[in-house]
Amino acid sequence: MKNIRYGLMMLLLCGATATFGQGDNGAALFPELTPDVRGVGMGNSGVASSANAFSIWRNAAKNVFSDRKAEVAYSFTPWMRELASGSNLHALAGHYQLDDKQGIQVGFRYINRPDVERAGAVYTPKDWSIDLGYARKLTEGLSVGATARFVRSALFDNAAANGVAFDLGVYYQQAWRNNDDARWSLGLQAANFGTKMDYGYGKYKQPAKVNAGGGVDYAFNDNHRLQGTIEVGYRVWPGGCWEGAVGAEYTAFKLFSVRSGYHYGEENNRMQRYGTIGCGVHYSMLRADFAFIIPEKNSFLKNTWQVSLGVAF
Repeated sequence: MKNIRYGLMMLLLCGATATFGQGDNGAALFPELTPDVRGVGMGNSGVASSANAFSIWRNAAKNVFSDRKAEVAYSFTPWMRELASGSNLHALAGHYQLDDKQGIQVGFRYINRPDVERAGAVYTPKDWSIDLGYARKLTEGLSVGATARFVRSALFDNAAANGVAFDLGVYYQQAWRNNDDARWSLGLQAANFGTKMDYGYGKYKQPAKVNAGGGVDYAFNDNHRLQGTIEVGYRVWPGGCWEGAVGAEYTAFKLFSVRSGYHYGEENNRMQRYGTIGCGVHYSMLRADFAFIIPEKNSFLKNTWQVSLGVAF
């Protein structure tokens, strides 16, 4: 039982917000690790920013407004290296526009954690999920989206759990004073509401939260564009606490982007506060992005970075 609890603690530590503690704190927190490298570079925001391949985890409703017919991307995150080596998050996601009003999305995430020794054997705790999403325009500027998720969390051979969860999203965008080069947007997402995870010795809730935010997108001319986001979120479980983010992105010549942001969390609920920086290169159909987290002193997020590679059609 001691080793099982240790394994569960390692699972909790791999959660994006690290709600440390004991008891029914929740399980399978890895779905909170967002592979969206662009959004992480903008303070870990994205509910109301423009769409990309990873929007299935930010707000599935956005993808019907993508300027691309389809997009596929892979991201890699070496996670929490200050605590223990060996935790890596891999993600693959994409979207496809069925027509000018609807689109589908798919995503896969896999995270392995440091080895755990139990009863003379060594195990590698691992989690994975498969996501399927659908989005549809209701009006010229309003869309809705939904995501269904299957989650598998394995601590040991005899301590594993399955679960399902669902996301719902709403997205609205509008040109500023009929100027297509200047747009504002609003987004809302209810994320990861689902079943409890039963490891055989107790049931644990999956993390659930609600995010809302706004964004602006302004093109000075064909070669210079600026985007900004602001976002607030309420963590329904675990913790019942607030967080927020602000971020900005500048793109030059449709080739190179630089990003920065800040993420706020309630310290009394052991939420993390950190700054972020990032960059991206887009050439023809190819896209590459990088993000780096700048945490407060002694944070387990120290030296955390992400990278992604994608292709858009």
